[in-house]
Amino acid sequence: MIQNDEEKEWMQPLLDFRKELDAEETRDKRDFRRRNGGVQLYERNLEDGISIEHIPGPFIKEAREDWLRKLLTVEKQIRQTAPENMRDITLITLEEMSEIRRIWLEERHEFDDSLPRIYQEVTGEEFQDPRPGADYSLLGLDEWAVLEEICEGDVMHLELMAKLLDTEYQYRKKARRTGIYNTLEKCFDTSSRSQKDAIDHAHLKRDLREAITDGDIIKFKEKFKQLTLGDVDIKDEVRDEIIAIPDEVNVIANDQISTISPIEPDVTSQNWANIKFKGKNH
Repeated sequence: MIQNDEEKEWMQPLLDFRKELDAEETRDKRDFRRRNGGVQLYERNLEDGISIEHIPGPFIKEAREDWLRKLLTVEKQIRQTAPENMRDITLITLEEMSEIRRIWLEERHEFDDSLPRIYQEVTGEEFQDPRPGADYSLLGLDEWAVLEEICEGDVMHLELMAKLLDTEYQYRKKARRTGIYNTLEKCFDTSSRSQKDAIDHAHLKRDLREAITDGDIIKFKEKFKQLTLGDVDIKDEVRDEIIAIPDEVNVIANDQISTISPIEPDVTSQNWANIKFKGKNH
């Protein structure tokens, strides 16, 4: 209807933007992990059988920045071409952009702070953040550029380094640093593996669970041999799950688990942070 109605032509950029948002296939613009940083698998029905694939997560940094740039561009266009009574239309408010900025900075650890730059590039105006103290930060674009150079195009390495630096900075501002080691551990858990390694890791956990559930001793031993000292998280998960399985598998599973790590039995339930920093004040 818009294409055939000259009075509504000004709305065409909105329609085009909506169609792009509704695109069915956006995997190339999405993270391979869920919002919590974990890889989640699902069974996808295909013509020739079932494929175990990972569920795409939220949009990656470049895609999110691109969506914001396009939305601001559409807003600018329709303010110039819309009828007089619609030229003050707002597609995204300053408060909404302030919250997006906060999420990118504090939750995503993207301290290059790209939102104000994108806003100024598109609108020609300086972004006035309504959140008190939002413009103060020890880390910024210069530090981000140095990290990018050091990481030499390794996206996951850049993400991990940015998370570690920003986590330390965030805890520095707090009166107490309780919990910092657990937070740092989570940074390694979610960002220390490449996409391929992280997805393979998720498949391995799934295969081990299936072997335990089915009581498949041979499959369990085969998969367990693929674990390394870095797979303590799988070891702990498996230990919790083998309680309800048949006695024979239980014995073999516990025997296999005892060989994966040199950690003493009385501390196997501790996490990486507690083991590495035992005796230190958090």
